[in-house]
Amino acid sequence: MKAIKMIGLAALTALMAMAFVGASSAMAESTALCSADESPCKEGNVVAHVHEESVGKAKLLSSVGTTECNVLFLGDAAEAMEEGAALGITGSFTYTNCELGGSSCTATEEGGPSSLQVLRTGHETAKVTGEGLVHLVCSGFIDCSYNGTGLSGTAKGPLLSTQKNGEVTLSEQTTTKEAGGFLCPKTAKLDITTTPLTATYVSIPGFHYCVKYFHATNSGFYLSVNPNMKSECQALDNTRAGRFGLVEATRAFGAGEMICVELISNGGLFTRYKQGSNGRECDGDLTSLHIGWYELGNVE
Repeated sequence: MKAIKMIGLAALTALMAMAFVGASSAMAESTALCSADESPCKEGNVVAHVHEESVGKAKLLSSVGTTECNVLFLGDAAEAMEEGAALGITGSFTYTNCELGGSSCTATEEGGPSSLQVLRTGHETAKVTGEGLVHLVCSGFIDCSYNGTGLSGTAKGPLLSTQKNGEVTLSEQTTTKEAGGFLCPKTAKLDITTTPLTATYVSIPGFHYCVKYFHATNSGFYLSVNPNMKSECQALDNTRAGRFGLVEATRAFGAGEMICVELISNGGLFTRYKQGSNGRECDGDLTSLHIGWYELGNVE
């Protein structure tokens, strides 16, 4: 069913009208979802709440047939990220009207909330990545759980999309059986196209800060803040031994304000952005393990 969640992941991708992405690349840019065709995106036009739906039905193709479901996604986008990092979205997928060969099915997201990443790769284009777990039951004879890791799709904003509000497309993405009997195929392929409920353009954030992370170990790429320009960090350290990070944000934060930052590499103490926190809190505390994609800090 994680595979189905992957379907939902695709939906989210569409919602962003950009695309899934986890790791950044040399050509990638920090990302903002925007209700207007502008770059950078003004604070009042930032799409902070994501609502996506599948175009038609998402399809999970396997040796026992094709499972089809309508998919909805509702989530919140992170409001701050290190330069070049992806835009994280935390939310939930809902699956309805599921069928396999004429038989009714149910699909349920497990292990949520889902955490997705969107990274702008060019004009009105982004790459999206994510993972998830979905439990699929069909008329009592199919009871399978599928997972998807590293699912990847391509998203386009309204200016390039075949859909009015933008679209995200995943094609033949592989999902793997995590649980289930012999009737559950070992793998299945996911196809899905999603679109946001309102026009969503692929843009970049409009605010820049130097953030001092709360934890001094393996946190930031910079050793200090520029005393003459508090929005700039200084003394680059590529080993990430510093405590400061250059951060781009989709809204204005005041000096000293707490902020949850999505990192460019997994060295943080949190797994995701906390929904409804207005950018001030992270979620999924990893205690002392520096393997998360998010970290808390204060704006300098």
